[in-house]
Amino acid sequence: MTYDQMLVTARLLNGAVLRTVTGKEFSVGVYMECPFFIPLSTGLGRSDGKLAAERFVDRYNEIRSHRPVDYQDVSRNSSYFVILAQQFELQERS
Repeated sequence: MTYDQMLVTARLLNGAVLRTVTGKEFSVGVYMECPFFIPLSTGLGRSDGKLAAERFVDRYNEIRSHRPVDYQDVSRNSSYFVILAQQFELQERS
């Protein structure tokens, strides 16, 4: 997955309700070429910025793990990014 592919996936999922592995519901969007996440519990958008998103993509391409704990040192939003990566994989298979 490239960073651009992750952005395309985020744009395709804009407005959809997704769930983390622990069941936390959220939606995703893109602002200034950077994904952000909105937990439905708070309604407040959150992003670690483009650098953290790029680091997630790099790590994901190295290890292909679906465990948020494997990415916690690169982004506080690892649980959201993992779901975004899974959605990308589902789209690639279709």
